[in-house]
Amino acid sequence: AMESRSSLASAGSNRSALARGVHFGEGVEWDNAAPAPSSGAQLQKSMPEQLIRELDRISPQVPPTRQAQIQEALAEVLSVCRVCVGQPTGNLMQQGGESSLLPLGSYHLGVTGPFDEIDVLFLVPADFTPAQMSADLPLQITAELHRRGVAKNVTPAGGDGLFKAPGLRFELRGVHVKVLFSQRIPGLPQPRQEAIIQHMAGVFSREVTDSILASVPNVDVFRSLLRFVRYWAKQRGVYGAFLGFPGGMAWAICCARICQMYPSIDFPQLAARFFRTLSRWDWRQPMALDNSPAPGPMSAPTGSAEAPGIAPPCNMVVLLPVGTGITATSQVSDTTMKITQKEVRRGYKMVQQVELARASWLDVYKEARFFQRHRHYLEFDFMARTEAIQASWIQWGKEQIQDLVRLFESMSSKIVVVRPWPEWVEFKDAEWPYAQAIFVGLHLERNAEGTQEGQRKSFDLREPIVKFLEAISAWPEADKNANQFELLIKHVRFAELEQWLENRNQGIVASQGSGGTAIQGVGGAPGAPPRGSGRAQIEDNEAGPSGLQHTSV
Repeated sequence: AMESRSSLASAGSNRSALARGVHFGEGVEWDNAAPAPSSGAQLQKSMPEQLIRELDRISPQVPPTRQAQIQEALAEVLSVCRVCVGQPTGNLMQQGGESSLLPLGSYHLGVTGPFDEIDVLFLVPADFTPAQMSADLPLQITAELHRRGVAKNVTPAGGDGLFKAPGLRFELRGVHVKVLFSQRIPGLPQPRQEAIIQHMAGVFSREVTDSILASVPNVDVFRSLLRFVRYWAKQRGVYGAFLGFPGGMAWAICCARICQMYPSIDFPQLAARFFRTLSRWDWRQPMALDNSPAPGPMSAPTGSAEAPGIAPPCNMVVLLPVGTGITATSQVSDTTMKITQKEVRRGYKMVQQVELARASWLDVYKEARFFQRHRHYLEFDFMARTEAIQASWIQWGKEQIQDLVRLFESMSSKIVVVRPWPEWVEFKDAEWPYAQAIFVGLHLERNAEGTQEGQRKSFDLREPIVKFLEAISAWPEADKNANQFELLIKHVRFAELEQWLENRNQGIVASQGSGGTAIQGVGGAPGAPPRGSGRAQIEDNEAGPSGLQHTSV
C-alpha cells in the first residue's frame, strides 16, 4: 500500500501543549524476574479500555464485506495459477497440497488492514524445475491475468530480506496481492543464513508464520499487540525493510516473544511491557522465540557488503523461527538500528507518562515530526507515464534503495548522518502523471576537520549518490520503457519542503514555487536534457532565516 498518512496534511503544525509539557525520567532498572511497575493495579483504571478503543480506531480489522472481496480475488488468483500449471480449477478451497493457495505474512497472522496488500503462497507441483518456476511460470501467469483482463500493474514480487522467492505483485478487483511460488521438497536440510534454496523460500516464509502462531499463549492477544506495534512503528518511521528498518516479520517476532515472556497478562499491559523489554534488550544477544532453533555463534560476521547475495553483519538481530541462524533484520544498519532503539526508548517513556495520567496513548504513537526535524533533505522523485510503468519502477526502486543508508554509512559518515523516512508520498508533478517521493533527512556534521565556526561549509555527497544511481540505472525494463520514467534526486531545504507539502496538500503541482536543486536523474522525457551533473555538493552556513545557503550542483 502506498497511501500517504493524513498527518502529512498537518506538517508544520505546532506541538500540543501536552506534548510540550511532558518531562521524561529514565525510570528504575529491574531484572526480568521482578514485577514490572507498569502492570496490575499500578496502571490507571482507564488505561486498558482506552487503548482497546484506540486500537479499533487506528488499526481497524477487515470487515466482512471487504473479506468477501478478498476471498473472491484469491479464488481468481488460484484459478489462474492452476491453469498455468496444468491442474484442474475445481476444489478451490483445498488447502496444503500441491497447487493450493496458502496465506502468508500479515494476512496469515491475522493483522492486515482493510486495504493492505494480501500475501499468499502458491504451492507449485514438484515436476516443475526451479528455472520453470522462477522464469516461465511468472510469464505464463502474467499473460493469463492479462488475457482475463482482471488484473493490472503486474510486477515481480521482489525479495523479502534473505528470502527471495519467485512471485508476482498485482492489483486484482481492487485487492493488492502478492503471490509467491514455492515447492515442498522433502528430505532437504534445514536452511542456513548462507544457504537458502530460493525456490523453497515461500514455504520457509509459511513455516515462520506457522511457528509464530503456534508459539504464543493467546493468539488474539498477540494479534492485538502486533496491530498496535505495527501502527506505532509506521507512525514513528521505523517500519519498512525496504529502507533499512525492521519489517513486519521482525516486529511480529518481537511481539510474540513478549507474549511468551508474559503469558498471563492482557493486551494493554503487554503494550507497556513491549516497550520496557525492548528498551532494555541487550542486542548482543538475538531476539528469538523460545522454540526457535539455536542460533549458533552470532559474533562472527555473516558476510560482507562486497559479497553478492550475502548480507553484511547485522547490528539488530531478530531470528526467524526456521532453519539455523537466519535473521529477519539483515537490512537493518547501524544508523537505522539507532533510530529504532531511540524510538523504542521514547515509547517506553511515553507509556510511563500514560500510567501517571500525564499523557494519553495518542502521544505514544503520534507521528514523528520528520518533516520539521531537519534543515536539509534529499528528495527522491520516482515518476512515470503510466500506472503500470510506475508500479514496476517503484518495485525496482524498493529493491535498490534498501542499500542507500549503508552507502552513506560507508562513504560519507564523517560529514552527514541520514534519517530516512520509510513512506512513499504521492504528489502531483507538472510533467509526469504518476509521481511518488521518498525523503531522507540530513544531519550535516558542521564540526568536520578543516572548518572553522561560522565559516561557509561544503558537504560533498557525490560518492554515495553516484553509487546508488549506478545500481538503480541497471533496471532490466529501462530500455523497454525508454523516455517513460524518471528518477530525480533533489536537495531541498526546510522552507522549500514546507512549500512542497503545502502545495501537495492543496492538490497542486508540488514543486510549484518550492525550489530545490536537482542533483542527478535517471530516465527522462523525450528530448529532455540530462538531469544534473553527477555532483552533489551542499553548501551551508548559519546565515539567513532558515540558516542555509543555496545548494551548489
